[in-house]
Amino acid sequence: MKIVDLHCDTISSLQKNGQSLYDNSCHCDIKRARKAGVGLQIFALFTMPQGMNESLRQILKQIEKFYSELDKYQDYLQPVFTYEDIIAAANTDKIACILHLEGADALGSDSEILSLLYRMGLRSLGLTWNNRNLLADGVGEEGGGGISNKGKEIIYLMENLGIMLDLSHVAIRSYYDALNLYNKPVLVSHANARALCNHRRNLDDAQLKALAENGGVIGINQVPEFIKEDGKPELNDLLDHLAYISDLIGVEHVALGSDFDGADVLLMQGVEEYSRWPQILAGRGFTPAETAMILSENALRVIKAVLGSEE
Repeated sequence: MKIVDLHCDTISSLQKNGQSLYDNSCHCDIKRARKAGVGLQIFALFTMPQGMNESLRQILKQIEKFYSELDKYQDYLQPVFTYEDIIAAANTDKIACILHLEGADALGSDSEILSLLYRMGLRSLGLTWNNRNLLADGVGEEGGGGISNKGKEIIYLMENLGIMLDLSHVAIRSYYDALNLYNKPVLVSHANARALCNHRRNLDDAQLKALAENGGVIGINQVPEFIKEDGKPELNDLLDHLAYISDLIGVEHVALGSDFDGADVLLMQGVEEYSRWPQILAGRGFTPAETAMILSENALRVIKAVLGSEE
């Protein structure tokens, strides 16, 4: 059973430290991911908000790092442009790699930049990080506004192109605006349940129910502060989030979103610990069918619905 992870920041880390995707000191690399049974990884491009032009420069450097690593290790990695690429990766025992932009600051207000990034392989986009940009408000804004007119234009373009919409980091009003605008299932790639941990990045029950109505999935996040308010969680605390969300909206809406290399310390030491997850979920009472849904099938359903097939 291959594992799908909906979010890591490893490429942005490697672009800074110059290390290799095959073997490094980060949370995630090819060597450990293959041993752990990872079949698909979404790789985020991220830079702190610093103005449109500088953000775009940094994102382009990370895209170059992504493809240079794929070129070096093409025996192990498969870039994903359509769902067929995921099938091809599975058939050749490669890790499927999807490129994601975390926060759309680099776009400014130019839809042409999004179209260009799509040509460069971008297949997933989060409108904001925590801050407001020209498209939407993030969770860091007091009172949290919604989606701007330009943001609406970008969402329509995403849907037409076949780019997944990730609602991690957006303000509550932006969240509901986006669900009303985007007519395909969405991702919340790395977040947990606010009922169990009152962190601004977690989803409350109403948001989770709206996600289920949309047909989307939430990737359970490994950052300690998202799991337990004192920042000192144990594994069972994380599993509590997974079980709570499954009970509230159905196990078919739960997936994995580690946030590898998005924080210095995570609950798991690294991607190698995914090898234990089939047993971990079984020990918590999930059936084999439910375990398969959490580890891969739920995420793949959303990815297939958005990316579609080759023309």
